[in-house]
Amino acid sequence: MSGRWPRLRHPAQVVVAGFAVAIVVGTGLLMLPVAKAGPGGASPLEALFTSTSAVCVTGLVVVDTPGYWTGFGQAVILGLIQVGGFGIMTFASLLVLLVSHRFGLKARMTAAAETKTLGLGDVRAVVTGVVKVSLLLEAVTALVLTLRFATA
Repeated sequence: MSGRWPRLRHPAQVVVAGFAVAIVVGTGLLMLPVAKAGPGGASPLEALFTSTSAVCVTGLVVVDTPGYWTGFGQAVILGLIQVGGFGIMTFASLLVLLVSHRFGLKARMTAAAETKTLGLGDVRAVVTGVVKVSLLLEAVTALVLTLRFATA
């Protein structure tokens, strides 16, 4: 171990560390007085539970989200959901990429053709692809819902 921080040697460690950092940052932001409607900030337990639930994309809440959190708090929660969703999808995509290398040549060629990757060096391309597809689908869904709500 060099320096103050331990080296993350396994991809699973990076994923867990990333989720932990997102949860801690989200908890801190949700404890700010600007994040809670009414006087004072949220309690550490409410902020931690809400942050963890958002990052893990479970949808569990201990308080009424629109009534308890301000627009800033809701934006933090939305950001945490995005980070968690991207993390889960990226991890799943990378897991498929890693597992595809444990199969025979034919299976690897099929997986490479399906994912449009050639090897582990294409991790950046996979992550970029996941982000682009996610943002595109979210934008299309938002447009459809906006049109639907506007005409209802």
